[in-house]
Amino acid sequence: MMQQMMSRYGGHNYLLGKGKASYQDLPEDQSLDNLLDNYAPEIIPNHYYVSTYDAQPDWMASYTTLPDIPESRRAVKVGTIDHVFNELLMQYPIEVSTDIYFTDLHYPNVYIAYIKTDGRDLDEFVLNYKKCYDLTLILFIRGDDVGEVKLRKNRANLLKMLVLNLYKMGVTGDSYIEFTPSKTPLGKNLPDDIDSLLKDTLEDMDSDDALAASLKSL
Repeated sequence: MMQQMMSRYGGHNYLLGKGKASYQDLPEDQSLDNLLDNYAPEIIPNHYYVSTYDAQPDWMASYTTLPDIPESRRAVKVGTIDHVFNELLMQYPIEVSTDIYFTDLHYPNVYIAYIKTDGRDLDEFVLNYKKCYDLTLILFIRGDDVGEVKLRKNRANLLKMLVLNLYKMGVTGDSYIEFTPSKTPLGKNLPDDIDSLLKDTLEDMDSDDALAASLKSL
């Protein structure tokens, strides 16, 4: 139970007397196609997303290793974000490092994110805390807006995906500490000033409207 509460799908997502908030309001058909066509909100024109911070479909789960999904490329590390851990309310702020990975899912214009948080000081609060890869985000870019589908060649879409994922993680304002890009093709496609760019972008991002305005400018 405690391990579950420390995951992206627990902690703040529990409602007294109602079970997990992240299971509410999901359609009976939780297939990828139905989620994208009939459930995913449109954050900016032609950009639809599903975040497990809002709701957790059955198959968007935690994995001990990065999944090898047929017809999809292997997930690639984008970078590492140092941030304040916000999954549970604690007496003192705890700093952690989270690795972020992106890939596509079945379609070239449907992207997913995995994150893996290093426990560090969490071991002192959670017995037998285990690191895992949490599938936290789907981003579907419809129609002509997708442009070049490969994130390693499309910086604008890569930045949108990254900002959206960090916002949903709650890595905004004082929770943001530092972002270090990876040396992979995805990390190398980020701007040289990516840390300051993300910090400035997320500094005052306190609503979906602010998120949308930022995504439109990328």
